[in-house]
Amino acid sequence: MTDWGTVLSILLVLGIIVFMVLWYLKSNKKLDEDTLKEPVQPEVTIPSSYIVGQEIKWDAPWTDVSIWVELPFWLMVGNTTVSVEVGGHNFEIAIHENYSELYAGLLLDSKENVVYQGPWKKKEDLSEEIRKFMDANPSVPFMWRKCKTVLKIKSRCNEDVWNAPGGHDGAEPKSISDRAASNGIRYYFATLCRAHIPVVNKLLQGYRLATYDYFPYEVSPWDVPFWLVERGGKSVRSCLVPYKQWDLKPKSFATPFGELIKKASSGEKLDPPTLPYKLIEEGDLQNGISIVAAPGEFELLDSLNLMERGDYSGAVRRITTALEVIVESVVGRAVEAAEGERSAVKFLKDTKNNFPNRVEKYEELSGRTLSSALRKDMAVTRGLRHRIVHKGFRIGPSERGRAQRAVDTGRWTYNWFENNAERTAVREKRIAFRALGRETVVAVFPSQITPDGVVVSKFGEPSSFYKTPSNERQP
Repeated sequence: MTDWGTVLSILLVLGIIVFMVLWYLKSNKKLDEDTLKEPVQPEVTIPSSYIVGQEIKWDAPWTDVSIWVELPFWLMVGNTTVSVEVGGHNFEIAIHENYSELYAGLLLDSKENVVYQGPWKKKEDLSEEIRKFMDANPSVPFMWRKCKTVLKIKSRCNEDVWNAPGGHDGAEPKSISDRAASNGIRYYFATLCRAHIPVVNKLLQGYRLATYDYFPYEVSPWDVPFWLVERGGKSVRSCLVPYKQWDLKPKSFATPFGELIKKASSGEKLDPPTLPYKLIEEGDLQNGISIVAAPGEFELLDSLNLMERGDYSGAVRRITTALEVIVESVVGRAVEAAEGERSAVKFLKDTKNNFPNRVEKYEELSGRTLSSALRKDMAVTRGLRHRIVHKGFRIGPSERGRAQRAVDTGRWTYNWFENNAERTAVREKRIAFRALGRETVVAVFPSQITPDGVVVSKFGEPSSFYKTPSNERQP
């Protein structure tokens, strides 16, 4: 099932990459850390086509790795090791309660300046590399942060990816082709880490059943965005949700994107983006506060947000509620206008449990007809909500696209019933711009858990991404 929201995000990201490639090739200026320098760029031939990850040797052998992730809560148990079975494979998970992070400088949300993670150590017990850096930079503050529960999952990784430049060595790509390959490597590691979320949740399910601890919950990429892939003391960090890496608001260009592409293609020099990323101007916010929400609109907004927070079942419930509320409102008004208030009250009472009849009545009185595609999707979403509410069905991270389709088509259907062009424009314009920071991993490389372990496949192969692990099968 297509995850349209993620597809839009990826298209935007790829568009930005294309623009940056053109900018890199055509502009004689490169933004340095402190100033603009004039590097001499070698001649580069732009290939006629490119597929993310095409440099990876997908048939390379596996290499053993350890996947680290910090939970956003404590598991009230001491250091121990357990085995969890998912998809026919047993994963060994080490649980650590005594880990900390050492930051060079500020404690940033992005964790970009974490130089060490593990048990707390005195300075003399840290690595020689860290001690030398401390001694060479006495003005840089070093601060510790105590971690909550840290999990280390024994798994595997494509050996070619692990050994690639920009992989565990952290080498900075020097050429356009290196930068493209580096993007593929980053997507691979992010997909590899994301594929272990069902493993983490299987552990959490067991812990919750055994303890009835109030605070832990099944996690999503939003809850555990930062991961680390480690082997032999070497490691690479991975972030699943770009928004979580924003220590500062991103910048945007003042010039329209189409014009930027034309200028870059013609060799015109471009300045770096300088405008703060904004969704509303300061002077317009006061007017926004006075907006009166349409019936069910807050439920619609909740469904969008729950998708980003990883509560996919909750998102389906909320979008269904939004549709029920807006339909009750519009059909009630239509019946009242045509037959009077008493008839409207009676109709709503009589059709309390007959949603399709309400839709048909609205179409009859309004003279409008909902498209067959939206009608079908609405029925599918209502059926899915019924299974979630009445049968305990849970939509896990491996079926994100299913929930995204329900929310997207539900939003379009809501627009149709509300029939307000101004509000529809607010929801449907600048979707890609608003999507900056969304999780973009899910539609790049397919992944699944097999009896042999996690498998990450190349882009374009028949997607097994939405294949549900054994603990997420449909009832």
